[in-house]
Amino acid sequence: MEQYAKTLLLWSAELLPGWEADKRLHPGCRSAAPDSPGYTGEQRDQLASYRAELLELSTTVVTHPYWTELSENVVAARMALQHAHEQPAGDAG
Repeated sequence: MEQYAKTLLLWSAELLPGWEADKRLHPGCRSAAPDSPGYTGEQRDQLASYRAELLELSTTVVTHPYWTELSENVVAARMALQHAHEQPAGDAG
């Protein structure tokens, strides 16, 4: 999903006109954006599909019976799970 989202280089998913800020945040730099044509129907459908899948997978993980079996801090265990992919292969902890 993240890789697909990076291909959607529009600043807005909706059809909106471009804009230019009245105020300069830094010398020589003025915020602006071109017109956004919005996402196509196919792009909207694909994103909706990815979001639904992400929600389903997240729900599966959060409601898994494993979490009720933990006697330690569940929050710490979930945080460790989020970073499990960062550990070298073969390092069990």
